[in-house]
Amino acid sequence: MTGRIHSIETMGTVDGPGMRMVVFLQGCPMRCAYCHNPDTWNETSDDAKFMTVEELWDQYERNRQFYTNGGITVTGGEALMQIDFVTELFTYFRERNVHTCLDTSGICF
Repeated sequence: MTGRIHSIETMGTVDGPGMRMVVFLQGCPMRCAYCHNPDTWNETSDDAKFMTVEELWDQYERNRQFYTNGGITVTGGEALMQIDFVTELFTYFRERNVHTCLDTSGICF
């Protein structure tokens, strides 16, 4: 399975505890007036990159030594627009003892 990835911040410090890899997913239905990431709204943006969970794991592993007391955060856009991908991603990372965080508005539910 692949996810539509807008961008990745490899050394995030504000999207969860510790130093984290922050994955910004593409797509959001809300269109909030003061959104920090309006470039993530369009679900089918040509700028989105399709990545597998394993590809994200490989990227995480390259910087793992810096993620002590950290982990991975998935945000967006609206992360739950890709709930199947997020579920697979979190399962994969949690099986490898990596702390996970989800940044969502909850609008999809």
